[in-house]
Amino acid sequence: MKVLGVVLAVVGLVGWSQPLRVVLDFYPNPNHVPLYVAQELGFFGVEVELVVPSDPSAPAKLVASGAAQLGLTPQINYFLARDMGLPLLAIGALIDGALGGLLSLEERGVRTLADLRGKSIGYSLEPLEPVLWATMLGAAGLGPGDYRLVYIGMSTLPALLSGQVAAIGAFRNYEPLAVEQEGFHPVFFPQEDYGVPNTYELLVVTHPKLLALRAQELRLFLQGLARGIAWTLENPEEAFLLFVRVFPEYDDELNRRSLAVTLPLYARGARHDDRLRWVAMQTFLAGTGMISRTWGEEDLYTLDLLPQSR
Repeated sequence: MKVLGVVLAVVGLVGWSQPLRVVLDFYPNPNHVPLYVAQELGFFGVEVELVVPSDPSAPAKLVASGAAQLGLTPQINYFLARDMGLPLLAIGALIDGALGGLLSLEERGVRTLADLRGKSIGYSLEPLEPVLWATMLGAAGLGPGDYRLVYIGMSTLPALLSGQVAAIGAFRNYEPLAVEQEGFHPVFFPQEDYGVPNTYELLVVTHPKLLALRAQELRLFLQGLARGIAWTLENPEEAFLLFVRVFPEYDDELNRRSLAVTLPLYARGARHDDRLRWVAMQTFLAGTGMISRTWGEEDLYTLDLLPQSR
């Protein structure tokens, strides 16, 4: 922590010089189409560099250390990072609402979540996913002895399709479409329907110190993001073409369908101001022991930089 403090002090002196470095949460995919639309169409009004992280845990750490000015991170991960003591503040959102849940197949004899009784369920991320899956299965009346949790690493789809496990964690805008494309019949259980509070899937976070140093640039970035989201919603086909112009390897039917499923989930206006959602998720994580403390709303997020903030 002493080293981190020195890094932040030095960064504070130089003011995090241009451009704004924005670290994605994962490799580029249809979740990020509005960002690339805004970049390609010049909506940001400030120089922006979109950075692909080396691993999904990197964005929060890079922003907290001053190596990047902005990062995308799931709301749950944001709470976990704050619990680790990382200095972060949420200033906007890209995806409004949960993407995650459990995915199974009709071919495995599963039509309801209770049908997973006696079956194996794969997970990749400890300790988060076991808590989420236990919560969901508990809501369906299954206790810890009624199923088996199996660590499968990142090879989730192969584990499901091969029959190694009967269900996996998945995102509703990708894996169900992928298994359908393979000729299977997906059965997806949204996490928010089974005891897990709804969440902001992708928040925009920054270091609190940056608000004093570059507030206007952050405001311009959020305005550009909001325009990118609006333009994508109005012109989905053109937005996809802009995205695959940057990443031609994603020009296929699966990614096209993924964007169509994602469209209703983008955060209009880049907003992240559902107070009840913040309270419910924090209460859930504290109640399951995933975080050791709680915060006041003013310490978690600000609405001051949002377009037409109210």
